Order: sequence, then structure tokens, then C-alpha cells
Amino acid sequence: MGDDYSLSYTRGEMKVAIITCYDQSDYVRARTLRSAFAACDGVEVLIIKNKHKGLARYFEVSYKILQARLTQHIDAYVVTFRGYEMFLLLRLTFARKPIIFDELINFVEYYEEHHILKPGTFLDNAMRRFYHWQVKRARFILTDTEPHAEFSSELSHISSSKLRVLPIAADEQYFFPKTTKKQQPFNVFYYGNGMTPLHGLQYVLDAAVLLKDNPNITFTLVGGHDRAKQACEDAAAQGAHVMYEAWVPFEEIPNRAHQAGLCLGGPFGDTLQSQYVVTGKAAQFLACAEPVLIGKNKLGHLFKDKVNALVVPLADSQAIAKAISWAAEHPRELKKIGLAGRKVYEEHLSEQVVQGQVNSMVQELQA
Repeated sequence: MGDDYSLSYTRGEMKVAIITCYDQSDYVRARTLRSAFAACDGVEVLIIKNKHKGLARYFEVSYKILQARLTQHIDAYVVTFRGYEMFLLLRLTFARKPIIFDELINFVEYYEEHHILKPGTFLDNAMRRFYHWQVKRARFILTDTEPHAEFSSELSHISSSKLRVLPIAADEQYFFPKTTKKQQPFNVFYYGNGMTPLHGLQYVLDAAVLLKDNPNITFTLVGGHDRAKQACEDAAAQGAHVMYEAWVPFEEIPNRAHQAGLCLGGPFGDTLQSQYVVTGKAAQFLACAEPVLIGKNKLGHLFKDKVNALVVPLADSQAIAKAISWAAEHPRELKKIGLAGRKVYEEHLSEQVVQGQVNSMVQELQA
């Protein structure tokens, strides 16, 4: 059917279609799931993804799904993150094969986080019922952490037996331990695409302003578009030692992490979502065995301050500044913290952990 339609990794007894309809069709989470299912014994993976962006992608992927259903023997469907519309298509067209939905962030949680709908209103209640109707058809619902799974189960009134935890693993082709000369002066590295309230960029910049009298501590921030650029310029105008870059290639991020004295993983904003996540950037920095500053949330059992990470309260610029100042003065301790953080990654967040969970799901489907 051509490379623009699908890509099969292996041949096996069970064919799994992995569907992505997102403006970043090859983002890390989607690639991780594709690779994990392809690595399972007896599984053939069929990738369906968009090449177009904007509204055109919905028509493109819908057509490809329907074409696959007519011409391929699909045994199960995996709908990757932010694929709500494609899940709905399968639901409305009575797809009878098992559907695995990578919810990651509950839809109700998402619109509450961004204040799109006011809780308790007619529309909010209608969307909650609609979402429950949609996801109850899923054989498995994937999320990123145990607290997130518990919260999503309660929020959507879905049995916890449907939920499976697949952590946000780093792309280990790029993110791994490496010895690199550190930048001087002490550099704090932070990056992201969408600097949402979850990430708490303003708390980081406020901390940079608090540290303006220490020229031995500098900040490098990458991404976040015009609003992040303006926020960095405002902080610099107040004396913060902040350098902003709009973009660097994804492959360059690990090198930046290795050169930095401290990496900021977050989350730092005190929002609904921030209570339940290990951010993707935090997982990447941990995979690199670099010391990471993390916001304290319901994942506190994983991260211990000054043991395997630096941990600060959410929404606390003073605490962030204090932690960074301590880090700049304790390079030997930071190296040990980075190595301990790598162990946390291997045991709880790695591609191997994801693979084990995917193998378990496949075995249940094949039973």
C-alpha cells in the first residue's frame, strides 16, 4: 500500500494497527508504542499516521483506517495520544476488534486544566458522559503513572482493570549516559515545546531573577514560542542571566543536557495535571544520568531530594532558586544524584518497562 500508508516492522500471527492523528505524527510516545508492539513475539505492526497537518489530517487518517479495515485483517487497534477523533470513528463505525487507547491525559482533565469548560455546567456534564461512553469501549486505556491511572478511573467512572500504566520513556537512541565537559559558568538547562501552566516557566524565570546577583549561574531556555521568548526577555531586563533559543534539533537536546550543570525537569506549576506526571523532559534527563530538578507531586515515592533528584515544592520560585544555588556549590554531589536518577529511570520509566507492559497486554489479547 506504500510507505505513506503504513510501515510493517515484523510479520506474525496477530496484526495490530497503530493509529496516529496529530500535528506531530512521529512524536516520541507514538514511536515508543510502535516499537514496543513490533518487538512482541507473533505481532505484525501496521502504522497508520498522517502526513498532512491541520484539518486535512482527520480526513486523511479516517480514510486510511477505513481502507485498512476493508483490505487488512486487523486483530487490534492502538490509538495514540490525542487521537480522540479517531477513537470516536472506530466507535461510531462499530469496529469489533479490541481497541487500546493511549489516553495519557484524561480528556476531562485536559479541558479542566486549560479552563475550557466550567465544572458543573450542563456542557461539562454532557462531555463527561460522552467521554465515558467513548472510552468504555476500549479494551485497555493507557496512562503514564499509577496516580494518573487512579485519577482517570475515578474521573471517567471506568474500571481500574482497563487501565495500564506505560511510563513516558525517553528515546534511548539519543538519551543515555555520556561524559561531557560542563559549561562554565554553571548552566541551568530547560526546554519545551508548549510552555503550559503545568510546566511553570514563570516560576523558573522568577528564580532566575532571584539569582541575578550570582553571575556564576546562567540559564538556557529553549522553545515555547513567542510568549516564552518574551517572558525570558522580561526576566533578562530584570537582571536574570537568561539566554533564550527558539529551537534546537531534537538530536541536540541530549548534548545540551550533558553540558549543563543542572537540568530542569519540572513540573513546576501547581495545576491539576502537575500532581500526576513525570514530564517527558524529566525522563530524558534521568536517562542521561544528569541531575534533574523536579517538582514534588504524587510521584514522591520515586524521587528523593538530594538522593536521586533535587525536589522542590510546586509553584515556589524561592525553593527553585535555593535548589539551584545549592547545586552550583555541590558538583560532586550532583554527579552521584545523576547516577542515582538513572537507576530510577531504568527501574520505573525505561523502554524496557514499557515493553514489559505491552507484552503483557498482547498476551491478554492473544489468550
